[in-house]
Amino acid sequence: MPGRVVLRVLLRIALVMAALRAVGVLLSRRGNVGDADSDEFSISTIFGGVERVSRAASLRRGRVLACCGGVELDLREAKLDPGGAELALRACLGGIQVLVPEEWRVVVVGNAKAGGIDVRVTPETELAEDAPSLRIQAAAALGGVQVTTGLEDDDEGEDESTAGE
Repeated sequence: MPGRVVLRVLLRIALVMAALRAVGVLLSRRGNVGDADSDEFSISTIFGGVERVSRAASLRRGRVLACCGGVELDLREAKLDPGGAELALRACLGGIQVLVPEEWRVVVVGNAKAGGIDVRVTPETELAEDAPSLRIQAAAALGGVQVTTGLEDDDEGEDESTAGE
């Protein structure tokens, strides 16, 4: 008898999780705009994961939302708009990883609540004066955002970890 009760509870939990996943997929589709070649894009995932490689010819603006899921955004094949580009990153109970070329100037302004923002990019002093500029506004709540060059020796780069600010 107790085994049946546990089985019913587990079945109900599985059904609720499946329904949440289905709703998440539907909502995520509405929030996704652009493709790998777009100069402006929006990526969202709810209860899922997304991997995107950008090959934008003149990246200007992007938005990423990860809620109970994860996004890996690779910008190493993209070119920035001459005026620079902006990214808005929001992670809630999820994670976002952004890979950037080592020759880009990356400025991250972040706010983390019970989460973290980790920045491992080329130090300002090692960049060319006219280096392309990417400005990132990041927010993490019970989640994390990482911006990195993706190099194995990231420990030599700038580490501006932010948590709970």
